[in-house]
Amino acid sequence: MAEVLIKGVGKIYPGNVRAVKDVNITVGDGEFLVLVGPSGCGKSTTLRMVAGLEEISEGTITIGDKIVNDVPPKDRDIAMVFQNYALYPHMTVYKNMAFGLKLRGFKKTETDKRVRNASAILGIEDLLDRKPKALSGGQRQRVALGRAIVRQPSAFLFDEPLSNLDAKLRVTTRAELKHLHHRLKTTTIYVTHDQEEAMTLGERVCVMDVGFVQQCDTPMNVYNYPNNRFVAGFLGMPPMNFIEGKLTAENGETWFEGEGVHLKLAEGMASRVNDHLNQEIILGIRPECFRLRQEPGFGDQPGQTLELKVIVVEPLGKDMDVYLETSKEKRFVARIDAEALKYDTQVTMHVAMDRVHLFETGEHGRNISLPESQTAAVSV
Repeated sequence: MAEVLIKGVGKIYPGNVRAVKDVNITVGDGEFLVLVGPSGCGKSTTLRMVAGLEEISEGTITIGDKIVNDVPPKDRDIAMVFQNYALYPHMTVYKNMAFGLKLRGFKKTETDKRVRNASAILGIEDLLDRKPKALSGGQRQRVALGRAIVRQPSAFLFDEPLSNLDAKLRVTTRAELKHLHHRLKTTTIYVTHDQEEAMTLGERVCVMDVGFVQQCDTPMNVYNYPNNRFVAGFLGMPPMNFIEGKLTAENGETWFEGEGVHLKLAEGMASRVNDHLNQEIILGIRPECFRLRQEPGFGDQPGQTLELKVIVVEPLGKDMDVYLETSKEKRFVARIDAEALKYDTQVTMHVAMDRVHLFETGEHGRNISLPESQTAAVSV
């Protein structure tokens, strides 16, 4: 195991196309860190630079106590698992797992011991004599994992390894990966575009966009205290509701007004944003911050409810997603407890105003409503 230090790293392709800009991440010894973001955000390029599959344009990458900028991939003491598994079709599972050790000159007894230990960890002992074409997608992924495990590397690198699996198998394999990391404690960098994967797997999550790390923190902190509007909108399903408007002062209180929404800010938040009065602002409300009935923390103060029209109801079993519309035809989605609701009826939604967010305008507008303690914590 080893610490991985990514310092000031950038990637510029021919034609001065900048894919990654000034990435600074320290992956602790034994940590499971996830890079997440939309297609083209720079996450896979960053991972490939750590692996040595992409040349670094600027900055340094250190694995353990060794700067590896000019070290070839085979000498970086890392093992990479790809999206397409990259198994040799003419080899058995055993030979696929043993191949890398054979190339490195390991003795047959040591190779056999490592292959059988890894296959036992992954539950594929009965598959060792099969070839990849005789395996399911999930089994092939286990073999790819096994090939990485036998190396006993300083770090694992995963590039969207579950994207070819069906939804149910992704969930079960995700749990197996988490258990595997708990058992092996190997430093891991994992790339995905799936925010649910990122939140469930990562000890820390780095959200990337346009080549930058937008925020890097624990999953709960990234979700509850998003650094900017992009992070807030990317994490969460259904995504956060955004409303354009401005802040106004009314009888010593601070209110948000816009797109048919008129809500009073909680006192603590109001004190943090009063220097933005009468400026354009974006209000963010997560779907779970609504209730149909008043509860502690949900609409228990004047100015914390909205009159909305029901336009779509999506039952999800215990919960349901309700799509709603203001008088100005601004649409919201709320995730609430399931019950019978009729279309085109007016409902009162109670809002948890101490859990909303306020952002400066723009796709990456800064979150101005964060408590001071979290403002320091979310800086990258």
